[in-house]
Amino acid sequence: MNADMIRLAGALLLATPAAAQTAPETQVAAPETLGQAIADAYRTNPSLEGQRAQLRALDEQIVQAGAAYRLTAAVNMTLQYQSQDQRGLLGDFAVARGRTMGATLTASQILLNGGRTAAQVSAAEATVLAGRERLREAENAILYEVVDAYVSVRRDQALVAIQQRSLDSYGRQVTQAIARERGGDLTRTDIAQAQAQREIIRAQLAQATVNLQASRGRFAAAVGRNPGTLLAPPTLPGLPNSLDAAFAIAEKESPSLWQAILATRAGDARIAAQRAERAPIVALSGSYGYGSPYTYQVRDLGAQATGAVTLTMPLLTGGVIGSRVRAAVAERQQLGFEVETARRAALANAQNAWNQAVAGGEQMTAGQHATEAAESALTGVQRGFAEGFRSNFEVLDLGTTPAHSATRVRQRDLWRLCRGGASAGDAGPAPGGSDRPGRAGL
Repeated sequence: MNADMIRLAGALLLATPAAAQTAPETQVAAPETLGQAIADAYRTNPSLEGQRAQLRALDEQIVQAGAAYRLTAAVNMTLQYQSQDQRGLLGDFAVARGRTMGATLTASQILLNGGRTAAQVSAAEATVLAGRERLREAENAILYEVVDAYVSVRRDQALVAIQQRSLDSYGRQVTQAIARERGGDLTRTDIAQAQAQREIIRAQLAQATVNLQASRGRFAAAVGRNPGTLLAPPTLPGLPNSLDAAFAIAEKESPSLWQAILATRAGDARIAAQRAERAPIVALSGSYGYGSPYTYQVRDLGAQATGAVTLTMPLLTGGVIGSRVRAAVAERQQLGFEVETARRAALANAQNAWNQAVAGGEQMTAGQHATEAAESALTGVQRGFAEGFRSNFEVLDLGTTPAHSATRVRQRDLWRLCRGGASAGDAGPAPGGSDRPGRAGL
């Protein structure tokens, strides 16, 4: 787990009440926290495992690019038989036979190649660093999905409970209306209105139950197991205090932006590698072994040794090298434009997440006040209906208000927390620095 995810999961675990972390042995399933869900997803999510495997494959590009720095050696063994008919001086054919046997150890080392290998290694290193940023971006996406699924399950559980209480309330309302109709205070129309409203709530309860099962499925897909008893999530740590701070963190820490920046590093290195194709290559090679040019007898083997220094200098290449250099330069220009595109997208995402988080907080506060007021009004109307000076229509009209207000509160609570998580994911890790190398050179 990288430093960013360690800080986030650790902070969420520390924010969990101690009673939730140390459950009795006799308890079948201890309450689960958001930090535990994030840690489980980080360990078992197949998408992250795939990204890690891809990064390990990218790491090997550095070894492959630097292979020219290292000595190469091979063993060659030969066992050859040759037969050829040759015409003699008298016109007769004679068979000439040859037998060759030998073993040779060869080695070669490039001494100079105009910086081509160094440029290729630099390009591979930049590619690996960009791969690490892709992994961090995938981790942010999984983090958001886990937070979204976690609070969605809690939200839908609350909505199911709200709709169930509302259904029970309307059931009592129907029963009370039937009783008052028998006493002559209400009509069958009033009973039908109450029954219709009860069935509407019943349909809403069924939809809320379906939504809960869908949220549980998303949780299982992200975390790798079904959710148990989920505790209330704490406030996500590391969120910026202002929009300007979010912009600054996004420009400094956004993984998508850093992918683009590191891609330009690799582009610069590829330009240098293509230009190095014009430079001479100086290589040292040698071989040593034993060989017998006439027989297969070991006693006839004789020592053989060679050594050479070669200089290879391209003179005419048909314009291929120049074309490759120009193509690399054009690609680097494209990558430079993609950096600006990624920067603008990161800032736009940070601003959208910030605005949604602020609006969600305000709407949640307003929804809480509306719920409290609606519940107080409903209590008074129900009391008045029981005493006979409030109409059935007033009860039915106000009966849905507390449930709708509470639903909006739970939905805005979800939205605020998830958008806060998106803001943290787009902007970067919690305060405390970053472990990405090479930043000062950009």
